[in-house]
Amino acid sequence: MNLPRAFKNKVKKGEPLRRHTTFGIGGEALGWYEPSDARELSDFLRLLPKRADVFAIGAGSNLLVKDGLVRKIFICFSRPPFRRIVVSGDRVRAGAGVSLGALVRTLAAEGLTGHEFLTGIPGTLGGAVAMNAGARTVFDDSRSYCEMKDIVQDVDVMDRRGRIRTLGKDRIKFSYRHSSLGPLFILGVSLKLRRGSSARSRKMAAEIRAERRGRQEWSYPSAGSFFKNPRGAAAGRLIDLCGLKGASVGGASVSSKHANFIVNKGGATYGDVMKLMEIVRKTVYNRYKIRLQPEVKIVS
Repeated sequence: MNLPRAFKNKVKKGEPLRRHTTFGIGGEALGWYEPSDARELSDFLRLLPKRADVFAIGAGSNLLVKDGLVRKIFICFSRPPFRRIVVSGDRVRAGAGVSLGALVRTLAAEGLTGHEFLTGIPGTLGGAVAMNAGARTVFDDSRSYCEMKDIVQDVDVMDRRGRIRTLGKDRIKFSYRHSSLGPLFILGVSLKLRRGSSARSRKMAAEIRAERRGRQEWSYPSAGSFFKNPRGAAAGRLIDLCGLKGASVGGASVSSKHANFIVNKGGATYGDVMKLMEIVRKTVYNRYKIRLQPEVKIVS
């Protein structure tokens, strides 16, 4: 790995990626870099050889990473400049590295509302925007469904050449669990919310958190919802109807609590999860002629 001389002591070689994913799965990174601020990151990218493969990582909550050496330089936005939250009226400016939990707590304390759907979603703001994370605030009411695109105003991004620019919402293409921001590094995000009651926001967040913990799998490491919901159906329901709850390959298992969670019951490998994923996809397709697509990002 040919690193810029000025950064050789700032990039860790062989960092165990299982420590940085909620799945607890992953090999060793070719390089692991945590920039001090945006200017340093820009310098790093400009000096890095163009052929170097770089990958932005937040909380690692939506990733399945292969075992062995992963020939990428992982860039993690964990330093304080990327974890700031600034509130001005009903506008919020937050760094890409802010955890969604911290964001929800801060905004509730500030008397803002419209962000509560993020409660209980693991990960960071940058990742949530990149994948257009979404959820319901009332579990039996589809009208309560919200996505990041509903509250994002603009996004500060950096390209592979270290150039920074701000993209307004109208220049970003959002769709279900996807955005056009994939090739870019998200630095910070502006959100537009509504003034409300701190007590009511906290109450709503507590109810959402309790509901999610009651329905979803939290006992074992996982990457959250594994498959995207196909149009007009719920992936977990289809998997359950196929009798796949509890199906296992090695240390990987379909959760017996929520069928759209694949969990690591101990010692699961990338290969275990991939094999189980294909069993689930094939079974659902054979029965319903629906091809489930992974929501989890696979890093190979």
